[in-house]
Amino acid sequence: MGLLEKIFGRKMNCNNEDESLPAFWDDDYCQIEIVPRQNVEHIENSIKQIDEFTASTRTEYGFTDMFVREGLPFPTINKELRTDNFEKLLTEKGFEKATKIRYNGYTIIHCTKTTSNAYSLPCFSFFYDCDDDFINNIWISISHITSNDHFNRILGALYELGESCEFVLIDWNSSALVDLANKNQINAYLVS
Repeated sequence: MGLLEKIFGRKMNCNNEDESLPAFWDDDYCQIEIVPRQNVEHIENSIKQIDEFTASTRTEYGFTDMFVREGLPFPTINKELRTDNFEKLLTEKGFEKATKIRYNGYTIIHCTKTTSNAYSLPCFSFFYDCDDDFINNIWISISHITSNDHFNRILGALYELGESCEFVLIDWNSSALVDLANKNQINAYLVS
């Protein structure tokens, strides 16, 4: 057992069975996140700040500075969404619970040894971390959706989160804000 595995529950050597694991990088953490609707005004103001910052720091070679987002005024943990209820919703929509997650390309996280978890389809993953029995953060990873069945499962899960939990999706990479209680907005985001 390696040092990182002892400390963090991470396995450094990947097996072939690990190739299809849900995966995320440090930079992906909460970049496309699902948050309480009460944050919409704050998100819209942040998007304006990011656009202004980007315009003022852009050069022909990149950017001269980095924008650091503030925390949200209404964090997800305040919704008191129980982990078991969240997992039940995803299971009912046909998502598979991951026992392991590929982290930063090569490290394997065993979900039983960390607070990070995932439910996924081949083209879409819900990641979440927990604080005791409650969801702390939810973020997603999405790739090209090639199956109508997968598309409908994803749409259904996102819509359920919008309807029952009053969540929105914010994609900080593209500044897209999606009302998850609106199937048309979800559909437009997924096909973009």
